[in-house]
Amino acid sequence: MRYLFFSLLVISAIGLFAVPQAFADHDEITIQNAIGSSTPGCEATADGCFVPTMVTLDIGGEVIWENNDTAAHTVTSGTPVEGPDGIFDSSLVITGSSFSHVFAEAGSYDYFCMVHPWMQGMVMVSAEEMVHDEEMAHGDMEEMAH
Repeated sequence: MRYLFFSLLVISAIGLFAVPQAFADHDEITIQNAIGSSTPGCEATADGCFVPTMVTLDIGGEVIWENNDTAAHTVTSGTPVEGPDGIFDSSLVITGSSFSHVFAEAGSYDYFCMVHPWMQGMVMVSAEEMVHDEEMAHGDMEEMAH
């Protein structure tokens, strides 16, 4: 009986901590410039030059980019190869400053630093309705299992 109780406790704990990211609330996310990102090399690390490199956000959510590096950077939508796409641009963000953008439409948004083009990231914006529908479907499936 003790082993059954312990097993159920472990399974319950896993269920609490293994919540899919799609079901989490993403209204505001902070991204930081990696220290030393003004020098090539950060793009080859696990963390990347913008930390985190890729984030998921709900429609209407805000991303805040903080520059904790010793150099000025930009946060410019687009890619180094294709150039800026005009969706957002921070201009120069000096050390200790930040830039934010609210995402009003679903989609994927590439961005980079125009001064240091090896610095690249992505914001994925998902429709809240889709997330809500997935939660409802997930909940319905759980009810059917009981």
